Amino acid sequence: MASTQASPSETSSLKKHLTCSICIDSFVDPVTTDCGHSFCKKCLNFNFLYNDRMCPLCKQLQSKTPGVNIVLRNIIEQMTNKDDDEFTGAPGEVACDVCTERKLKAKKSCLVCLSSYCFTHLENHSSTERLKGHKLVEPVKNLDERACLQHGRPLELYSRKKEKCICVRCMDEGPEEVVSTEDEWDKKKAKLEKIKTELQQKIQERKTRMNEIDTSLNKCKDEMADEWWEIEGVFTAVIAIVERAQVAALQPLKDRREVVEKNAKVLREELEAEINRLEKTISDLDDISALEDHILFLQSYPSLQDLDNIKDWTEVEFDTSLSFGTMRKTTAALLEQIQQELENLTSIELQRVPKFTVDVKLDSTTAHQRLVLSDDGKEVRDGGKDKEVDDTSERFDLFASILGINRLTSGRSYWEVEVSKKTGWDLGVARGDANRKGKLLLNPDNGYWVTVQYEDEKYAAMTAPPVRLSLKEKPQMVGVFVDYEEQLVSFYDVKAQSHIYSFTECSFNGSKIFPYFSPHAKQDEKNKDPLIIVNHCEQEIEMS
Repeated sequence: MASTQASPSETSSLKKHLTCSICIDSFVDPVTTDCGHSFCKKCLNFNFLYNDRMCPLCKQLQSKTPGVNIVLRNIIEQMTNKDDDEFTGAPGEVACDVCTERKLKAKKSCLVCLSSYCFTHLENHSSTERLKGHKLVEPVKNLDERACLQHGRPLELYSRKKEKCICVRCMDEGPEEVVSTEDEWDKKKAKLEKIKTELQQKIQERKTRMNEIDTSLNKCKDEMADEWWEIEGVFTAVIAIVERAQVAALQPLKDRREVVEKNAKVLREELEAEINRLEKTISDLDDISALEDHILFLQSYPSLQDLDNIKDWTEVEFDTSLSFGTMRKTTAALLEQIQQELENLTSIELQRVPKFTVDVKLDSTTAHQRLVLSDDGKEVRDGGKDKEVDDTSERFDLFASILGINRLTSGRSYWEVEVSKKTGWDLGVARGDANRKGKLLLNPDNGYWVTVQYEDEKYAAMTAPPVRLSLKEKPQMVGVFVDYEEQLVSFYDVKAQSHIYSFTECSFNGSKIFPYFSPHAKQDEKNKDPLIIVNHCEQEIEMS
């Protein structure tokens, strides 16, 4: 049975008697004096300090300190609780559907009765035996939306065929197509949990990728910082002569650092934005998953098609490579007197190039008929005798030359050739369409970028005309580096860690270029040994 509710006028009159005459507010820990007047405990004690323990109302002297009036305190607490339960229409509040004169806030909503109940009326609902099986949830507004508009019955079932909630009378499919809202709630909530797990995994993958980018960026910046100071040291020694060269050599590093930092920032911002979006999606899914109201849950269930289009960050590359060529172009124009100082820069280049090593092998279809190749395609020597081979357009017919099978069309490539026992050789690259018949003019105009050793201790870069090279010592191993985009071909003495020569502004013109070799004709016993393309894998095994 519902309890009798006090009218608003009665409540207002009662509040007047529960107000302290000192602070003019509701009693807090009310105490009652010997003369029968009541005050807040704190207010009365404060008043006693200035009025010699007299009652503030009747001025009667109090012989003892009043204790807390327990009955009055309980009445105030009860009144306060009643005020807290009163429906005010504030956001999130739901009114009890049974209360009439004084509406109280609902504590639960019944999805079967389609009504909301305050604490008192909820007890009546729960005490009725036939109502105990009803589904009670947190207070819900607009309970009419939980009912079938066509039949006026509760939406207790879910049609998987129609993908919506239905009542019993809406059921026209077979039993396998219709389930209870609880069953569908369980199924879809489990699916949401799986999706949340997958999204969390994607977030973790992206955070890991961000860490990898940060690590790569920091490593790249450290490398550039080290090179920066080395370059500074070189140019400081010859600052009066190479001021313009110093700026030109440092500028690519500045530009590259800005590009790397900018790219890293863009990638981080994209990853952070996607993480925020995924976290927002998870938050939304959490809100939906927390719904105990099956109908609201199913009606709020989102479309998950967009989640299949999430960007795959494992395919996104963060380029931290450094540029080549500019430094060498600058040094080539400097005066001869500072060349030795600039050779200190070679060590920087030789630290970079090994990471671009390619597995170069010789192409037997291009070999002159006197040349003899090893089975692994890594060695070539002049056999001294012409062999019977097909005379194709690809084969060299006069010079004892051969190309590698590697087609260089982009990026950077590096390989090393052992020449320690040779008195003559050609090394470099050639365009695929360069002439291979008759007497060759080995120069860039004809598609060849080559350095040579001849007459035992003479060296030249085959420009037009050739440039004589002065080397301090005989190279034991020559490194060849090609940067296709920067149109650069450089040669290094690997053992001496020194630069031999560089071709700049090479006119590759988008053509395929190939490694070029010539062991020179066997004129004496000193030059009988082969050119050997170094196998870096074997080197690493020997070093380990």
